[in-house]
Amino acid sequence: MTFAPFAVATAIVLAILLVIAVTAEELGVERDLALDAAAHDVDVRATLLAARLDAALSAAPQASPAEVFRFVLRAHPDERLARAVFVDRTGERIAIDPPTAPQWPLFDLVEVGKPATSLPIKVLRLVADPDGEQFAAVRQLAATGGRVAFASPVAHHLAAWSHAERMVAALLAATVALVVAVGALYAAEQQAKRKRVRDEKASRARTELALNRGRCGLWTWDLQHDRISWSPSMFGVLDLAERPTHWTSADLQALMHPEDGDLAEIARAAFERRGECVDVEFRMRAADGRWVWLRKRAELVVDETTGVASLVGVAFDVTDRKKRTQEAATAERLLREAIDAMPDAFVLWDSERRLILSNSKYQSLHNLLGDLSTAAGVGRSRSYETQLADGRWLQIRERRMRDGGSVVVAADISAIRKHEEQLISSERLLLATASQLRLSRRSLEEQSRELAELAERYQEQKTKAEAANRAKAEFLANMSHELRTPLNAIIGFSQLMGAQAFGPLGCERYRDYCAHILASGRHLLNVFSDILDMSRLEAGRERLTYARVSADEAVRCAVHDVAAIAREKGVALTVDVRADLALEADAGALERILKTLMRNAVKFAPDGGSVEIGAEAAAEQIYFYVQDNGPGIAAEDIARLGRPFEQGVVVMANGMKGSGLGLAIANSLAELHDGTLRLGSRPGEGAVAVVALPRARRGAGSVVAQAA
Repeated sequence: MTFAPFAVATAIVLAILLVIAVTAEELGVERDLALDAAAHDVDVRATLLAARLDAALSAAPQASPAEVFRFVLRAHPDERLARAVFVDRTGERIAIDPPTAPQWPLFDLVEVGKPATSLPIKVLRLVADPDGEQFAAVRQLAATGGRVAFASPVAHHLAAWSHAERMVAALLAATVALVVAVGALYAAEQQAKRKRVRDEKASRARTELALNRGRCGLWTWDLQHDRISWSPSMFGVLDLAERPTHWTSADLQALMHPEDGDLAEIARAAFERRGECVDVEFRMRAADGRWVWLRKRAELVVDETTGVASLVGVAFDVTDRKKRTQEAATAERLLREAIDAMPDAFVLWDSERRLILSNSKYQSLHNLLGDLSTAAGVGRSRSYETQLADGRWLQIRERRMRDGGSVVVAADISAIRKHEEQLISSERLLLATASQLRLSRRSLEEQSRELAELAERYQEQKTKAEAANRAKAEFLANMSHELRTPLNAIIGFSQLMGAQAFGPLGCERYRDYCAHILASGRHLLNVFSDILDMSRLEAGRERLTYARVSADEAVRCAVHDVAAIAREKGVALTVDVRADLALEADAGALERILKTLMRNAVKFAPDGGSVEIGAEAAAEQIYFYVQDNGPGIAAEDIARLGRPFEQGVVVMANGMKGSGLGLAIANSLAELHDGTLRLGSRPGEGAVAVVALPRARRGAGSVVAQAA
């Protein structure tokens, strides 16, 4: 037992030392091979560069040797070494690569005093270099008689070997650590195994002691061979002196109470509930003839090797618990009968306000539950009155118990409360009647004075409003004549001048000026016409002439109105309306609504954009819609665009200003038709206007604007 772990540890240490020695020897051989290969590589590259430099100097004898030297090195980067020095036949240094190279021992190899025969034919290793060990090679140049020397760090050529060395060292360290860990685990497992054996013996002793003290025992029933084994404590539960090594199911069935089923039913239940615990209670006869209640908890276990099924479990002596349960049930039944016979409602709550016990009187007053969410302090009682949903009154007496629960008794005092309320109500009614009479008299006097004052103020405000309305009508009538007469003259004369009816104007710019004058005059005339129309709509003087109107004709009239402007901007117009759609409306007003919406859509659509107009029928209404892909309308602007002279932020920002009356007039005309005008938009994605009009004439509607 002691020698085996020591021998294993010794073998592991020897194996580790052997692996380290072999690995070190192999790494030394690999390093020598890498040095030989590196020296050969430096020799070949130095010879090639010297030959190319000699050929370049021979081909360009007039060129600067230093420039030729640098050119050759730059032209062959794959053959270029870390350092190079070029001297002429006199020993003067012509060029150094790199130019900032320090005074390193390589310069001694190219001294002029040394004959060409003394130069190294292959490659030397310079150990005294300040930057570490170097490979060095010197070549004689036939073209100039000069010499060129090359050097390359040994560490650069051993980089691959060094990486491999580190990897091997890491793998070796990992292997050693793994072997040590396995050895440690083996030793720990052996120690744990010995400890488990000791613990298992102690555990069996403690288990048997616990089973004896707890009056319970272990069962093992081999179902294939019908053999039942008991633990020694199970015999003590039944006080059996005879203790066979195993029972048969027939032997134990003879000890069971005939009313408690049989063992075969327990076995069938275990098979049906495979993987679950079977919990049954039954009685068995003890040695002295008394019946002992047992609670058995068992589970079906199948041996993975033999496939034999066994029922393994534990049986507890629950005779005392059964007796106490029966006594408690009898006491609870008597208590419930006594509580149920009480004339008052009784209820018992636990510490979490859950119902524990109540009588039939409380169940008829279940609405009391909502009024008992709080209770008095521990050991304290309280009494209060509450009214149920059906009008009855209860007097509640509640007392908090030490465990946090509470006992509540409720007595019906509805008759007493009713009598008290009748007395109080009669007294209040008498006092209220007298007070109401006094208040009514004062209120009538105050109302009479207020009505007289209101009638006087109303007459004054009505007179002022009528005067203001007449003044506005007279002003608009005068302005209509005073502004339209000069505007018509401006428009007419600008048309004559633009057409050059009486001869050429003399300059082409004059025609452009006439066109601007004509457009501005027409714009002013349209703005003033909109103001007059808005004034008539606000004054209620606009009258509609209802007729049968084709939705298709109204839509196409609006499209025709903006077709020329759309062509100039390259805006695509799309129409989607059925030819059979019709409604009762004022044709002129409907066309004006659609023209206004189309003009706005084309105006705000980008060059090359699109505008769609259409109509759809739904229930008793027809919905006209106009949609564009312009900049859209801000959500805060939509709610106010239906009011006169209101314009959106986009209009003010891009300079496309108007009178601000188009949508207001369209709103008012839609309202006169008992319809609605809705605006929807998502900034940057366009806007849509929807006009909903009834198919047939009906009551007044409202204008509603909302964001999409």
